[in-house]
Amino acid sequence: MKVLLDTSVLSDKLLPRISDYLADRIIEGDTFYISVITHFEILWGYSLAKLPSKNYEGFLNDLNIQVVPLLKSDVETAASLKPPEIGCKVDYL
Repeated sequence: MKVLLDTSVLSDKLLPRISDYLADRIIEGDTFYISVITHFEILWGYSLAKLPSKNYEGFLNDLNIQVVPLLKSDVETAASLKPPEIGCKVDYL
């Protein structure tokens, strides 16, 4: 399954917990991505807090999480869908 991760699950204090969970899912064949918007939000947060982003960058590299572009058409299509239409499955950590 391809999974797009949101900013809320990538906070610095959750990285160790989510890293283990995602590593298990990767072994089972899942791939994970973040949007350029999420990437910006996280890097901006580190910048505002004057903290290094090395844990986050290591997390992306170690788990081979790709930053993907987001086009206007992607946003418009996603905004018009409702969870049942996209087969949304919520899996809480």
